[in-house]
Amino acid sequence: MLMAAAGPRGNRGSTGGPGPGGNGKNLGNAERRRPMKKRIGWAAAVLLCLATAATARVNLNFNHYFDRDEVVATLKQLNQEYSGMTKLRSLGKSEEGRDIWLLTIHNPKTGEELDKPAVYVDGAIHGNEIQATEVCLYLAWYLLDKYDSVDMIRELVDTRVFYIVPTVNVDGRARFFERASGYNIGRTAVVPFDDDNDGLVDEDDYEDLDGDGEILQMRIRDPFGGWKTHPKDDRVMVRTQPGEIGEWRLLGLEGIDNDGDGRLNEDPVGYLDMNRNWGYQWQPYYVQSGAGEYPFSAKATRAISEFIVSRPNICFHWAFHNYGGLFVRGPGSKLSGLYSPGDVQVYNYLGEEGEKIIPGYKHVVGMEDMYTTYGDFGEWMYCSMGTFGFIGELFRSEELRYRKPGQDEERKAVMDLQSTADYELQQFNDNLAHGTLFKPWTDFDHPQLGRIQIGGWRTFTTRMHPPFMIQEMAHRNAAMVIFTARHTPEVKLELLDTKDLGQGLTRIRVRAVNMNALPTLSGRALRDRLARQDIFSIEGKGLETVSGGVVQDVVMDRVDYVKHRPHMIFTHVPSFGKRDIQWIVRGTGKVTVTFDCQKASNRTLSLEL
Repeated sequence: MLMAAAGPRGNRGSTGGPGPGGNGKNLGNAERRRPMKKRIGWAAAVLLCLATAATARVNLNFNHYFDRDEVVATLKQLNQEYSGMTKLRSLGKSEEGRDIWLLTIHNPKTGEELDKPAVYVDGAIHGNEIQATEVCLYLAWYLLDKYDSVDMIRELVDTRVFYIVPTVNVDGRARFFERASGYNIGRTAVVPFDDDNDGLVDEDDYEDLDGDGEILQMRIRDPFGGWKTHPKDDRVMVRTQPGEIGEWRLLGLEGIDNDGDGRLNEDPVGYLDMNRNWGYQWQPYYVQSGAGEYPFSAKATRAISEFIVSRPNICFHWAFHNYGGLFVRGPGSKLSGLYSPGDVQVYNYLGEEGEKIIPGYKHVVGMEDMYTTYGDFGEWMYCSMGTFGFIGELFRSEELRYRKPGQDEERKAVMDLQSTADYELQQFNDNLAHGTLFKPWTDFDHPQLGRIQIGGWRTFTTRMHPPFMIQEMAHRNAAMVIFTARHTPEVKLELLDTKDLGQGLTRIRVRAVNMNALPTLSGRALRDRLARQDIFSIEGKGLETVSGGVVQDVVMDRVDYVKHRPHMIFTHVPSFGKRDIQWIVRGTGKVTVTFDCQKASNRTLSLEL
């Protein structure tokens, strides 16, 4: 998820509430310490394999979260099984030496890769937002698995290219699985940083004090701590009212004061937020926390940016995060300026359709509906590369509702929404997850603080879906990616008419039609000349091009003629629209009209004069 610019580390180590991330709203997979393959009962796994083996070439079960080894093995298996339509390569190494994998899906039998419009998709630039990787893996699997059986998917793979980077922050996400971890651990790149300005780096990290393999919440008895036990459920805490005596003070995630400064966990490992490290409107750390020493200083942002620059056919991007259930577009700050009205119409159309594909999700503007960010990926893609795209914020706490239809308004009327949400989630935990999502509060003798309690929502429950909900989440978000891919520009070139003007002159009019939502160039790309315009050209043996231009009104015969080289017309094709081109030529014989576009497939048209 995107984080606010203010403050040294956003909500890292937040003690703002008893639930996940300090808000008590998000649940997911509780069984984080068990080996992945043991999470599925053997009988269920056998039945599932028997049901799918007859049709699936690669059997994937999206009922758990994939660890690092599973992610890599899955990519290699897809590449091996679909070698004719995939390419797998490492874009580079992370700070800890892990490969940043890219899977390209493209059918070379239907054209060259760079001659087709492309969609770039990545996940988990914040390593603790792990289900973004599952969306990417599911998308790749679905496109390949359904190629032979679903006409729409086959046409899409034949005519588009998909560049998929399942995990950007490979180090942070790996830590989530391989070491004791908590809800906000592993977010950033592993780049040493002095968070507390004491001249030391990374010296006060979190610790798994009770040795259970998870880093959960700590609380201590304190009548002035601001929290008391819920009257109906001793797992839940309620904020005290002014003048009311409480029971508990929240201390944040497990840890000790390693450097003796009176603070816990204030200088954990790293802090370079890779979603604040991109080149457009990058700001230094005192303006934007986590920005890094300079733009593209993280190895992943440098490697991915170099790849994207080498692929001018990319016309839409997706970057998956969590949480909120949002499709986020820019501007991220006032420095970016307003988006052009035409581009806003494109975003609104796609976003409104997306709200139907994933009920409850909303399309929003980052700066207006969330907070200001600088140096983020989405702004770099739009403002520097000229491509449309969304930041997909996965998961809504409302997906875990435990109430009857019609109770929403009643719930909104409750004063303490936080405690109400926590109480409701405990009912969800008890009746749908059978108590596996929450660890009961347990006494522990802290080496510095004395008797405390450790417990709370487990590591894999924070801002994540429970295992039985992963596949639907992945499918709906992959379906949204597929929807936007279907609306990348697809231009058809047709002859409008030819007219004999006498004296050996002929007027030729052609029309380029694009009935998809994305134009061949965004308004920002046109304004700032971020990409080459489309080229309409005409040629023929002995053919002389007397004039040429864009037809503004066919009925009124209004044409904007070019002054130089009239055989080449530079323009673009709008969304859900057309572009008419006219030439007046002298000559006879075969004539070829060519449409040359970076972000849509090229087209040719031949005629005889």
